Amino acid sequence: MKQIATILLLLFSFLMQAKAQQNQVKLSGLITDENSKPISASLLLKKDGGTINFRNTSTDQQGRFSFEKLSPGKYTLQITSIGLITRIEKLNLDSGQLEISKTFLLSSIAQNLETVNISGKKSLIERFADKTVLNVENSIVATGNTALEVLGKIPGVSVNQDGVITVRGKSGVNVLIDGKSTYLSNEQLAARLKALNSNELKSIELITNPSAKYDAEGNAGIINIRLKKNAAFGTNGNVDLGFGYGKNPKSDAGISLNHRNKHLNIFGNFANNNNKFQEDLNINRITNDGASNTYFHQYNTQVRSSHNNNYKAGIDYFINDKNTIGFLTTGYFNNGHERSNGVTDIGTSFSNIDSSIVADNPTSNKYLNQAYNLNYKSLIDTLGQEFTADLDYAQYRSEENTLYNNYFSDASGAAYKSPLTFRNLTPSLIKIKAVKVDYSLPLNPKTRFDFGLKSSLVSTDNDFRFENLVASQWQNDATRSNRFIYDENINAVYVNFKHDFKSTTIEFGLRAEQTNSNGNSVSEQKIVKRSYLDFFPSFAVNQALSENNKIGFSYSRRIDRPDYKSLNPFVYFVDLYTFSQGNPFLNPQYTNAFELSYNHKEELNVTFGYSRTNNLIIDVLLPDDSKKTLYQTVTNLDKQFSYNLSIGYPTTISKFWTMDNTITSTYNQIKAESLDGVAYNKGKVNFSLNSNHSFTITPTASAELTGDFVSAQLYGTYAMKPYYGLDFGLKKSFMDKRLNLKFALNDILNSRKARITSALSTLNYSLSQKQESRIFRLSLNYNFGSSMIKSNRERKTGLSDEENRIK
Repeated sequence: MKQIATILLLLFSFLMQAKAQQNQVKLSGLITDENSKPISASLLLKKDGGTINFRNTSTDQQGRFSFEKLSPGKYTLQITSIGLITRIEKLNLDSGQLEISKTFLLSSIAQNLETVNISGKKSLIERFADKTVLNVENSIVATGNTALEVLGKIPGVSVNQDGVITVRGKSGVNVLIDGKSTYLSNEQLAARLKALNSNELKSIELITNPSAKYDAEGNAGIINIRLKKNAAFGTNGNVDLGFGYGKNPKSDAGISLNHRNKHLNIFGNFANNNNKFQEDLNINRITNDGASNTYFHQYNTQVRSSHNNNYKAGIDYFINDKNTIGFLTTGYFNNGHERSNGVTDIGTSFSNIDSSIVADNPTSNKYLNQAYNLNYKSLIDTLGQEFTADLDYAQYRSEENTLYNNYFSDASGAAYKSPLTFRNLTPSLIKIKAVKVDYSLPLNPKTRFDFGLKSSLVSTDNDFRFENLVASQWQNDATRSNRFIYDENINAVYVNFKHDFKSTTIEFGLRAEQTNSNGNSVSEQKIVKRSYLDFFPSFAVNQALSENNKIGFSYSRRIDRPDYKSLNPFVYFVDLYTFSQGNPFLNPQYTNAFELSYNHKEELNVTFGYSRTNNLIIDVLLPDDSKKTLYQTVTNLDKQFSYNLSIGYPTTISKFWTMDNTITSTYNQIKAESLDGVAYNKGKVNFSLNSNHSFTITPTASAELTGDFVSAQLYGTYAMKPYYGLDFGLKKSFMDKRLNLKFALNDILNSRKARITSALSTLNYSLSQKQESRIFRLSLNYNFGSSMIKSNRERKTGLSDEENRIK
């Protein structure tokens, strides 16, 4: 707590020393056409004499815009709307005015929309006081990648070989898609994001310390994946086609359509993704039963093929200028199969083998999701008073069937016993219902009050069947089969208050969540019921010390509930000596997180964070020496202390070369009184470097080079060795940028590889896991149709927390 007190004292000192006369200016206004009709437009604001970094915004449905907290001085404003002539305005913001309001008129381009040329472009990475944004649509090297692969390109975010997402070394991340949670476990979330192609993504937002308006889930923060939306009046759309190859072929295709008139907006898209990947796994392990050592060398090759289909369709009806009702349905239907072939050599040393097990394990899987959202939005007045309501229903079905064929041989290669064959059948059904309302009340132009309610109900039914092949007949093994039913109800309410002073902005809120859960392991006759009420305060303050220097401080309390699969006591086999098992007695973990930030000239950005987590939920890999097996499970450990420092700096090397570098250092310390029978207290400093380089070759051609390096680190009981990678991409545009051709080569050096050893003294193993990563991709995108006014609206549905925990 001494460190926290020191940070707070320093912050208070800075605030008290800030000069009151350093006013900030708000620029607002209205964009209209030649007929004085409000239109949609994109605005880029740059302070004269600054760098390449812009402030970006878009008008609302009434054509209004605003830029907050601008320091006095001279600016250049660019206003762009497709079908209209781009307008450049020179502005002088006087410190004597707290707010400046202007109206700008854009003229039409007569009879020739094809000649419209939009020059505005957002930076690949944007840093704001409360979030970091990766503009995926501006990335070349992300071409043809899956959404899961793109996540790993965000500074401070890592995705391991199993698809587990961590932020600054912490795994508790709440992943949203268009403000809506995905309701999936780590495995299913990874499958979902692998099915989502980068061509469908607009941007990804990383919010490390969310306010009370967000669900309290996620100790490492929130990742919000925003999908592309058509933004034009009339009928329009785009088509994407892509092909890739590494060791195996990959392809993707998609189409989106949008039609809007005065009162109605109809939109939809469909995307298909076909991927074939190879993964190689090697494990060397030594066990001791108290008398002697046994050596295991396990090597396995797995080839996965997946066929994924995503779709979205919706309609918005504009009752009048202030009231809109909409319906949205989204879903996916995916299937795949994989072949896993492995050999386990067993002996008195790695070179002296006395027996082997050959495993042939084919798997098939199916995933089917359908979600519905009914939304109403009312803009009560021009000051920004707003009311929204959402009703949601979603249903997920999945089924995975794995056949395990095991063949036993001695040192000479001769069979010494009959083959062992069994299979796992794992059908699962999940239903989610949610309702939420949000109300926003501006008390004056500088003060806003927000209030909201939400209730969600989740029901999961997992039927795990273990069957042995006996005399050519499948027989259920009741000792290994189980049905697990889990029901959860969360009721939440929040209030949030925000006020802008001359050079200071404060925001604080409080969220209460009441949870009722019932986990029923039917076959084992284990029932775990819980009911608890928690409060989650949040606080943030941002202070302008001078024209070029700003600091900020934020605090939030957060929760991570066990995901549904982690609570399920099923046993999942990798092979006869390696398996995983859930834990129905897991408790939620709680985190108090603090963050201090500094910004210089809207270029250099430095962030320091500290958090403490109690009842840490974490994956652990443990031995069972009596059975000579290795098993993975989920457990609660006492505490985790996390420190992180992030420094980001964009710079211009020349007129054609810009660069953005981010270095992040973390220290995560885990303490437990007992783990595998011994006390555990370990931590390690590590750092990561992300470097992004953009090159403008011609007005219609560009290139991109990105690299990353992650040093050795500890994650729970895993000691992970360093890894690095390099990506390159080229882009060429045709037909006034309606047609875009991209080429990308990922992991040029073929160096991204997981190498892990045990952080436990009681466990001796080394693991190497290499996924197919050096892949070249070719992508073609074509935009067609009219381009006159912003169309479908963004909305955040009520399913914002539960999806991330489905198993």
